[in-house]
Amino acid sequence: LNCPAGYFCPYKTATPEIRCRGCGEGATKPERDVGIQILIILLLVVLIIVGAIASIIYKRTKHLVTKQVEGLSYRLIGENSAKAQKAKQKQLDKLRPKLAVIAKRLEDLDKESGFLYKINKEEGEDDKLEFDVRGIFDALDTNNDGDLQYAELNAVLGFDDEELEVFCTSMNKAADAKEIKHTKEDSVSRPVFVNNFLKALEGTVNLKVTPAEAAEIYDTILAENQVKEVQESMLYTSVLSNTLSDYEIMLLIKKFRQVNSVDEESPLYNKQESRRSGLQRRHTGIAREIFVLHYPTFLMQVYTEKDVVDTSEGVDICFKDLCLEVTVAKKQINVVNNVTGRLRAKTMTALMGGSGAGKTSLLNALCGRAYYGNIIGDTYINGTKKQIEEIKDVIGFVPQDDVVYAELTVRENLMFAGKLSLPRGTDMDEIEDLADSTLANLGLSRVAKSLVGDVKRRGVSGGEKKRVNIGLELMSRPKCLFLDEPTSGLDSSSALLVMSSLKNLVSSEGVTIVTVIHQPRKFIFDLFDALVLLGVGGNTVYSGPAKGAYDYFVGLDYVLPAGEALADWLIDISAGQIHPDPKVAATKDQEKDDNDDGDDDDDDDDEDDEQLMAITPRVLTEAVGKKGVAMGKANEAITDAAMRREWLYKEWQKYFDGLDNEQKSIYEVPAETEVPGAKDKQRFFSQLWTQLRRIVLVSYRNLTAKLVDTIILIVAAVIISLVSGLPEISRNDNPSIEFETLVSFDQTSAPGIVAQLFKYAATIQQTYPLQIGLITAVLVGLQASRILTSKQLEFFRETSSGYDSNAYLLAVNIMATLETSVQIVIVALIAAMLREPVASWGVFFAHFLAMAWTVVSWSLLFPMVMPAENVSTVLGAFFAFFGLLLSGAVPPIGFGKIYGGDIVEHLSAWLSVTRFFLEGMAASEHRCLPEQSGWTVSEESINFDRANTLMAYRRFSYARHDPNATLYDCGGWYWGILPTIFIGITVRYLGFLAMHGFNRGKQTKKPVFHEIQKDGKCGILVVVLLLVLIGLIAFTTWLYTRDLEADYEYVGIEKWVQTGLEQNLTELRETLNLTDWNISDIPNLLEMNADLDTAALTRVTLPTGEFPDEFMNQPDPTLVPIVDPNVDPNVDPDLLNGTLRALMSAAWNGTCECPCSEQN
Repeated sequence: LNCPAGYFCPYKTATPEIRCRGCGEGATKPERDVGIQILIILLLVVLIIVGAIASIIYKRTKHLVTKQVEGLSYRLIGENSAKAQKAKQKQLDKLRPKLAVIAKRLEDLDKESGFLYKINKEEGEDDKLEFDVRGIFDALDTNNDGDLQYAELNAVLGFDDEELEVFCTSMNKAADAKEIKHTKEDSVSRPVFVNNFLKALEGTVNLKVTPAEAAEIYDTILAENQVKEVQESMLYTSVLSNTLSDYEIMLLIKKFRQVNSVDEESPLYNKQESRRSGLQRRHTGIAREIFVLHYPTFLMQVYTEKDVVDTSEGVDICFKDLCLEVTVAKKQINVVNNVTGRLRAKTMTALMGGSGAGKTSLLNALCGRAYYGNIIGDTYINGTKKQIEEIKDVIGFVPQDDVVYAELTVRENLMFAGKLSLPRGTDMDEIEDLADSTLANLGLSRVAKSLVGDVKRRGVSGGEKKRVNIGLELMSRPKCLFLDEPTSGLDSSSALLVMSSLKNLVSSEGVTIVTVIHQPRKFIFDLFDALVLLGVGGNTVYSGPAKGAYDYFVGLDYVLPAGEALADWLIDISAGQIHPDPKVAATKDQEKDDNDDGDDDDDDDDEDDEQLMAITPRVLTEAVGKKGVAMGKANEAITDAAMRREWLYKEWQKYFDGLDNEQKSIYEVPAETEVPGAKDKQRFFSQLWTQLRRIVLVSYRNLTAKLVDTIILIVAAVIISLVSGLPEISRNDNPSIEFETLVSFDQTSAPGIVAQLFKYAATIQQTYPLQIGLITAVLVGLQASRILTSKQLEFFRETSSGYDSNAYLLAVNIMATLETSVQIVIVALIAAMLREPVASWGVFFAHFLAMAWTVVSWSLLFPMVMPAENVSTVLGAFFAFFGLLLSGAVPPIGFGKIYGGDIVEHLSAWLSVTRFFLEGMAASEHRCLPEQSGWTVSEESINFDRANTLMAYRRFSYARHDPNATLYDCGGWYWGILPTIFIGITVRYLGFLAMHGFNRGKQTKKPVFHEIQKDGKCGILVVVLLLVLIGLIAFTTWLYTRDLEADYEYVGIEKWVQTGLEQNLTELRETLNLTDWNISDIPNLLEMNADLDTAALTRVTLPTGEFPDEFMNQPDPTLVPIVDPNVDPNVDPDLLNGTLRALMSAAWNGTCECPCSEQN
């Protein structure tokens, strides 16, 4: 073969047919380009290096976050930390002048002060200041009662009225935050004083700051952050945080902003805009001159200004005889039973009770999230009878679990929540201000830039994460906030901080707060304005002011044991676990007897009461014994506890009915006021854009994991491509066909014989597409599903909060498709480079992308219909099982059966992601082979038609619906791309329907059937959506079942016999000088040959070489002359036979050029 370099020429052709970069001269099969292999190796090395760098960056970032968290939390370590000791010494040094004054005044009051204030200076060290806080308290506490009047304390402090007020406020706030007992507002207890004196003193001393001191503070902040200008966010973690709360620092920042708003052109206060994290973020720098000039004044204003109190009406919710009816084992059960109460505007109400008391059920019923049952009873919103669903836009719900985006910072979480939940038209500055306010109110400003974190990445603490969880709902500016156990999983200090933040929202923002809380400590319980205490079965045990609960149960002869928390005591009472004190009951009975007139009619009436429901506390105590263990039997203890609860329910109803009008007014429906209306929600495309930016940011934060997934995918493609080797395009296949068969074929046998002579590539090209398609589908599918499964809880929460779920799903579809497409393009490129396909590389890219589109479609459907933890298992099995069984490459289901027209064709198209991929890849390769291969035909081909090529061979049966697939074309075959695209569209639309039809309970929505019954328009919408689905299915099915029209007219062997032979005989007549003959006079050689008795012919095995003369001249009487000389006496038989002999000899040696050279 004379095949040039850069090509390979398959067997039986010398024409340079197919390009091959790695092929040398004379190549008969493809060879791999060494340069490509080197390039692949370099690419893998680069990816590994990039992954390593990303890992290092991640670890470095994690280290910085860890340092930041440690820096924020070291103050909690106390005196055991060296840093804390150093900070305390610095604090004392700063307060040295004031402490010296205090010591001097103590001496003037004849109080011993030498041990209070002294300086120790050791050799080689700086002087150290020591101060005994306990000593100053003991010196002033002359009556030793443990309390010190602020007025008495001020004798040594020397504060003016303004400073003294700040000092007292600071001490009292510190006492509340630390749960330290303090009895009076005008005095301070010893524990409070010892723990907070120095901090309160420092804050008060810094109240009046000179410009020089302000300059020193500014320079300190610059040094701590190593910057040239102080930014607003730096104030939260600066020295100011030692004396100012987050809220106070926020007020300080707002005052600096007001300076900027007066003169925005001022160079002293620089405002910069950036769009990092996909959000417009305000970075405001405070110039030194501005800070020094205004800080002393602003600080005084922040300290002395009263807290802002909300003046709006708020939301008042009154409910009467509220029941929640659920179906259990086909029976209707009330889990909330005739509960009456009122959630007064701008108050904080606790829902408490034992296990099974229906606390969460009552919470869900009140906030409209009881999707699992039927709510019965009347609800009044601001005095107007309404359903709670009518004001859902102004209601926030905080779930028990901290469902937040771990990859985002605290501030980013709040900003995205604001963009998605605030009314249309809210500008960015307003969202920024709301985020700042929320961060400050929740005490999160110091960690605003910290990642929230999860088990995989370190982030904020548990208490801070809980407050972020609350902050997400506050970004929608709710008027009523419901929380499900916001203190669960928190230590007492964090729990108090969370609840204190909520209490602050009541006064500052006018939010009505209702929360389920379990066993709160005393200082948390004291924060509540109202209490609803439930017993088992959702029955009311108490409902009213929180401070009145103690007196109510004392009135029922219950006694709070010494040292026991009030909340625990109440819960035990509601569960029937403790009984009234018999001594108290006996004393009351005795008093009653002493005051009794001796009227026996009342006693008779009492005896007529129901024995169980009217049982008195004293008799109940005698009946059940202490702690509910009657006669040592557990079953009797359970019965006794139930008896106590029934008695409690009856007593509450009796108490409630006996209230006078003034007492009952707190439960009555208030006068009608304006009911908050619905919000003008963000437009769909606005939410879509916000969702896209958030998903991109989350993906960027998970870049390391994405790189690892991509590397795994690439490695899998490389291994499969290398193991599979290069495609076997041709082989030296010479069929053993006897000579007489070759020269005696008729119209029936001719196509099969000719095809066997020249086909050379009857090799299977299905194995490689099946292998790489299956592995790619499984890996890509598992990766794509993670974008939904990892954020399934976040999706349910946001949907429940009114976010547009359609915008979220579309954003997820876009992001998953883009991410996967990038990965697939890389994989397709590497696969094409290693596989060296004979067809266009566009085949690889098109079919890989189309398959990935379908894979992602299924990957986004499964998370909508099943739990996240099961998706990976089910999805992997789905792709592997159907991708193998229905691919068309594995018996018993081949393409012949798929094209058989039964249900298998439809199952294969819809369920197997490799079906169109495999067929497209294999048919494209075979279509690039020349006609003599047996796979393709050209428009002038005559040896076989579409039904006789290897494409239609039952072993392969490719492209049955596309007759043009057999035309020679190296551009590829893309028939399956369009059906694949529409299958993906249909599956994604099915995912859209599944999102709205499945898991509705987790989205706090009623079942679809219930919605249809409630609103007829919903039923019409469902019908329309189903019709669209049916239309998509029908159109897609038509795409892969329709038969395409052929783009060429097939000539065929029969037409060649009729027309081509006439042309050949004309040429033969001219060659033999028989121009005066008519065509009809020349015998039909083919017909004559068909009349021969081929069975009687002598079969002689002839060697390759020159056509033997003896074959033509042998005197065998059985041989019939090819041309009978008697036909026409003018014909020279020798001349005619000699001519035919020459033609046959030429054909024998393969040098005859027939009219169709491909059919040699």
